[in-house]
Amino acid sequence: MHKSFAKGAAILGGMGLISKLIGAVYTIATTYIIGTHGMSYYTTAFPVYTFLLAISSAGLPVAISKMVSERVAMHDYKAAYAVFRKAMKAMIIIGFVTTVLMMALSRPIATILGRPDASLAIKAIAPSLFFVAIISAFRGYFQGMQQMLPTATSQIIEQIVKVVFGLLLSWLWIGKGEIYGAAGAVLGITISEAFAFIYLLIRYRV
Repeated sequence: MHKSFAKGAAILGGMGLISKLIGAVYTIATTYIIGTHGMSYYTTAFPVYTFLLAISSAGLPVAISKMVSERVAMHDYKAAYAVFRKAMKAMIIIGFVTTVLMMALSRPIATILGRPDASLAIKAIAPSLFFVAIISAFRGYFQGMQQMLPTATSQIIEQIVKVVFGLLLSWLWIGKGEIYGAAGAVLGITISEAFAFIYLLIRYRV
């Protein structure tokens, strides 16, 4: 059990480090494409996203993992699955509500933060809250089952897809203006979460 824990921790730690490095490269490349002014729209949308993300999913993967692992330890796999199902239903509702709120209030939020034009970027990143909420349930379930690789792999997928689509869309849309360039960059985040969700769903079904 200790070996399994150490292996899982090493996988998550290693993949987490790689994700951080890719994220740093992404930020530098995005700044180069949309400029510092365009990044001001990006940095207006992203903190709002992280704030709502903290509300919607902070600590939940750990809680789900703990409840699942407790039942697995007792070889009650039916109960572990029931925990996951209930958690998934709750996360779908939370993700949907936070996404709708973020999209509906994008203009007031952007205005309060002093960047009314950043509302487009806020709308572009809002759907990612829905995917992240569901991803949290999947990751908690897999970790509770002592399977760390799906979580680690999904993190790498997030970063790679974010780099590819974020840079591509920001490069394609910057011609319309910095507002659109920033929206393309944050839309890359939403697309990356969608890909991570699809991967985890397939892994779960398999």
